[in-house]
Amino acid sequence: MNLVELLQIASSEEKAEGFLRERGVLKTFDSCPFCHAKNIGKIRRNFYKCYKCKKEWSVRKDSILEDLKVPFSKFILAVKLFILEVPAHKSHKELDLAYNTTHKIYTKLRQCIYKFVSKDDQLLSGEVEIDESYFGGKRKGSRGRGAKNKIPVFGILEINGKVKVEIVKDVSAETLLRETIKKVKRGSLIYTDKSK
Repeated sequence: MNLVELLQIASSEEKAEGFLRERGVLKTFDSCPFCHAKNIGKIRRNFYKCYKCKKEWSVRKDSILEDLKVPFSKFILAVKLFILEVPAHKSHKELDLAYNTTHKIYTKLRQCIYKFVSKDDQLLSGEVEIDESYFGGKRKGSRGRGAKNKIPVFGILEINGKVKVEIVKDVSAETLLRETIKKVKRGSLIYTDKSK
């Protein structure tokens, strides 16, 4: 979606809410999520009530937005900035949100991506590249492979296909072989960087 279309959707909270509902981000409630009674109604802006069990809930219930107190329009714009790879420390100024709020949105988006990708349990096959690396911010002290407080990460790339990445406890041959067997189909051609 281009920026002009996005700005039209984000121009009002009603349009933004409708857009998020169409995309399945927000649920449409036909019954009470607590007792499943059909006798429900909208009592005030963005809140529903069950007239059987007397419980109330927000339109954000059971969604990525449940614990975010951010207008729907700003959430949609934050997603676009995330897609455009604008860092949280810059996008919070553009969105006029607190940095912590923007960081929380970015974290939730990353968690959703991870859940979506990790659902795919299909094995990689054909020509596959594997490699390990260490991630973490710049720190004083030792550098290079296995530097203190760095997180070891193991990645598997199917040539012209999918990528699978896993945080591992160490990068020993046994650990990496175990991960490779779990994620790569037998008979595949595996390329490494001179790794045993």
